[in-house]
Amino acid sequence: MILLFAFRIFTFAFLLSVSAFVLAAPLTDSEYEELRQHIRSAYAENPATAITLTDTILKTKELTLEQQIKVLNYKAWFQLETDQLEEAMRTLVTYKAMTLRSSDPTLMYGYYNISGGIYSKLALYEQALNYFLQALEQANMRKIELVHQTENNIGGVYLALRKLDEAERAFTQYYEYTKPLNKPLDLSFAMTNLVKVMVAKKQYPAAKKLLERAITLQQSNQFDYHLALNYQLLGQVERETENYQSSVNYLQQAILLFSNSGTDVELINAKLSLAKTYHEMGKTEQAIQLTNEIQQQAMQLKNLSLTATVSEFSASLSESIGDFKAALHAYKQFNQSRQALLQRQSNVNLAKALAEVDMASKELKIANLTKEQQIKATEAKAFKKLALAIAVSLVIILFGSMYAIRSIYNQKQALANTLETLTNTQSHLIEVEKMASLTALVSGMAHQLNTPIGTIVTASSFIQDNLQSLEQKFNDKKLSPSDFNLFIQQSNTAKDLVISNINRLAKMVEEFKALNVSIALDKPMSKIKLRSFIVERMDTLQGYLSKDIRFEYSGAELTITSYPSIIGDVLKTLVINAYEHGFKDTEDAIINIDIKEQNEQVMIVFQDNGSGIDNAILKDIFTPFYSTNPGGNHLGLGLNVVFNAVKYNLFGNICAEPCQHGARFIITLPIDGPQAAKQRDET
Repeated sequence: MILLFAFRIFTFAFLLSVSAFVLAAPLTDSEYEELRQHIRSAYAENPATAITLTDTILKTKELTLEQQIKVLNYKAWFQLETDQLEEAMRTLVTYKAMTLRSSDPTLMYGYYNISGGIYSKLALYEQALNYFLQALEQANMRKIELVHQTENNIGGVYLALRKLDEAERAFTQYYEYTKPLNKPLDLSFAMTNLVKVMVAKKQYPAAKKLLERAITLQQSNQFDYHLALNYQLLGQVERETENYQSSVNYLQQAILLFSNSGTDVELINAKLSLAKTYHEMGKTEQAIQLTNEIQQQAMQLKNLSLTATVSEFSASLSESIGDFKAALHAYKQFNQSRQALLQRQSNVNLAKALAEVDMASKELKIANLTKEQQIKATEAKAFKKLALAIAVSLVIILFGSMYAIRSIYNQKQALANTLETLTNTQSHLIEVEKMASLTALVSGMAHQLNTPIGTIVTASSFIQDNLQSLEQKFNDKKLSPSDFNLFIQQSNTAKDLVISNINRLAKMVEEFKALNVSIALDKPMSKIKLRSFIVERMDTLQGYLSKDIRFEYSGAELTITSYPSIIGDVLKTLVINAYEHGFKDTEDAIINIDIKEQNEQVMIVFQDNGSGIDNAILKDIFTPFYSTNPGGNHLGLGLNVVFNAVKYNLFGNICAEPCQHGARFIITLPIDGPQAAKQRDET
C-alpha cells in the first residue's frame, strides 16, 4: 500500500515537471530572430517605446540566458540613445552579471562598448577609451566588422582627447577597410571622420580635397545627414582660411539640411559655427543674435556639454564688444553647466556603484535560497535513506550516517563562502561611500574657486580692452589728459579687484592644503602631561584674542604619548571657532576643559557657554565646506580639518553632543599613540 502511494506521487510529480518544461520552453532561434526584428523596428519609430518593449519581453517571454543578455543589450543601447545614462548604467550592471554566468564570454562586448558610449556622452573620455579598448579585445573574438566599428569609436575618443595622430591612424584604418566593400554609407562615414582629423590638424588643402569626394558620394546617394556634416566642416575650413562668405554659404546649407534630417544637437553646432564666422567677419550683431538664439535652444535640450560650449563662446563674444555684464552672465551659465555636468558624471558613477551593490545583494539572497533548498533536499534524502536502512539492514544506516556527515561538511563550506561574500559586499559599500564623499569634496572646491577665477578673468579682459583703447587713441593722436586719467582710475580699480581675488584664491589653497591628513609628520610622537600642556597652550592663545575668555580646567593630570603640536592645533581651532561664532553676543565668555581616563583612552570634554549649535546640524558640522555663514571669510573647512587630524593623525575620535547652553565637543585619544598607530596599520 505504501509503495503504491509512493509510485502515484512520483508519477504525478513527473507529469508536472514535464508539462512545466513544455509550457516554459524558451524561444527557438527563428522565433528569437523575429522578436529581434520587432525590437529594431520599434526603435526606428521611437526609442522610448522600444525600451518599454524590451521590459515587456523580459517579463513575459521565456528566453534562454543568452537571449536575455541580448535583449538587455538593446535596452541599454536605447537608454544611451535617449540620454537615460543612469538607467543605462544600471541595465549594464545586470547585463554584466548575467554574462558572467553565460558560456559565451564574447557577449561582454556589448557591456564594454555601451559603457564607452556612456562615458563619451559624459565627456569622461579617458574612461570611455578604457572601455572601448576592452570592447576591441572582445570584438577580435567575434567578427571583423565589430573590430573596425570599435576602432572607429576609439578614433572618435582620441579626437576628443586631442590625440590627433592616434585618431588619424584609427580613422585611416577604418577608411581603408571600407573602400573595397562597396558600402557607400560606411565609406561616407569613414571619409567624414578622417576630414575631422585633418581639420583639427589644420591640413586644410587635404581636407578640402577629401571633402569634395565625400560630398559627391553623399549627393549621389542622398545621404543628407552626412552631407550636412561635411558642409559644416567645409564651412569651418573656409573660415580658417579667411574665405568668410564661402564659409557662410556652406554653413547655411548645413543648417538647412540639419533642420530636415539631423538632430537638435547637430543643428545647434552648425549655428554656433556660423556665429563664429559672423564674428570673424565683424558682423557682431548677427553673431550675438544667433548666439543668444542657440544658447536658449541648448538650455532647453538640457545638453550640459553643449550648453557649456555655447555659453563659453557667448562670454568671449560679449567681452570682445565690452559688454562685461553679459560676459559675466555667460560665464555664470558656463560654470553652472560645467558643475551640472560634473554632478551628472558623479550621479552616473554612483548609479553604477549602487546597482553593483544591489546586484551583489540579490546574488547573495539567491545563494541563501539555493542553500536552503539544498538543505531541505538533503534532509529529505537523509530521511528516506534512514527509513530504508531501518527496513533493510544496519549497513544502510551506516552509509546514511556517513552521507549526513558529508552533508554537514558541505553546509559548513557553503556558510564560509556566504561569509566571504558578505565581507566583499561590505568592502564594496565602503568604496561607494568613499566615491560619494569624494564627489561632494570636488564639487565644493569647484564651487568655491569658480567665483574668484571668473572675476579675475573678467577684470583682466577689462584691463586689456582699456589698454587697447588707450593705445588706439594715442596712435590716432586723440589721447586727452582726461582719457589718460580715466584709464588710470579704471585700471587701478580692476587691478585691486584682481589682487584681492588672487589673495582670496591663495587663502583658499592654503585652507584646501589643510584637508590632506596623510602627509608624513616632521617629528615623532612624544610623552606629554596633558593637562599642563593644555593650560600652557591656552594661556599662550589668550594673548592673541581681543576678547577676554576665562578658561576653567578639571580632571586628572594624565601622561599620554601623541603629537602635542596636533593636539594644540585641534584645541586652538575649537577655541577660535567659539571665539568667532559662539561668543559674538556673550559678555562673560567661559571655556571649560575636562580630562578623564576611560579604558586606556583619555577623553577631553571641551565646552563653552556661547550661543551653541543647533541640534539639527550637529551631524553636518564636520562635513567639508559646511558653514552657517555662506559667503563669509571662511570656507567651512575648520571642523573638517579637526575631524581628519583627530581621526587619522591622532588615531582617535571627535564628536559634537547636544548641549543646553553652548557647544560641547568630546575628543577621545589613545593614551599610547604608537600602539594605536600599529593596530590601525595592522587592521
